[in-house]
Amino acid sequence: MSETYVVKRQEEFNTSLWSGGSTTELYIYPEDAVYKEGNFQCRISSATVEVEQSDFTSLPGVKRYLSIFQGHLDMVHGEEKKVSLEPFQVDCFDGGIPTVSFGQVVDFNLMLKNGADGKMETAQINLDEDFILKPEKGDNLLVVYVPAGTVKIEDMQVKTGELFICEDWSKELMIKNTGESVAGLGICRVSVK
Repeated sequence: MSETYVVKRQEEFNTSLWSGGSTTELYIYPEDAVYKEGNFQCRISSATVEVEQSDFTSLPGVKRYLSIFQGHLDMVHGEEKKVSLEPFQVDCFDGGIPTVSFGQVVDFNLMLKNGADGKMETAQINLDEDFILKPEKGDNLLVVYVPAGTVKIEDMQVKTGELFICEDWSKELMIKNTGESVAGLGICRVSVK
């Protein structure tokens, strides 16, 4: 199969309200999956947390990654595992373990279940810099979210608030900062069935 590239614009995303703010679903796989039905393999979202303390929804069987783009976040997983996140740091945890967070932030989430695996990375690219993303063993889906700045991936321009998707990912891709400020990236490399 050959790689396909898609850029999704902000107006294409669905945003919904929750008790502590709003969440925007950026990507779900398969495309006809519904988050609330739990029939997804991969879900990527960004939430604005407007309350000082929030309890995470219990999601047994879901491997979760979380990063933040703004603010400072303290989390407690279960009884005692404490994690502090500054912007662009990443935490991985079991979605079935009770988790409480403290801090008003803009976050970035990757959820994996039903046989999917993968990981989240982040990057900040200075002006006129570039870097290469290479698929690792098993990776066949790459999703890159740009919370700040403008980058060029292959021949596609991806601006603030937009999402780059590469399905059937099999070769290295160059990402270049083409904007006028540091570009921030949320990178999800996934193996879906």
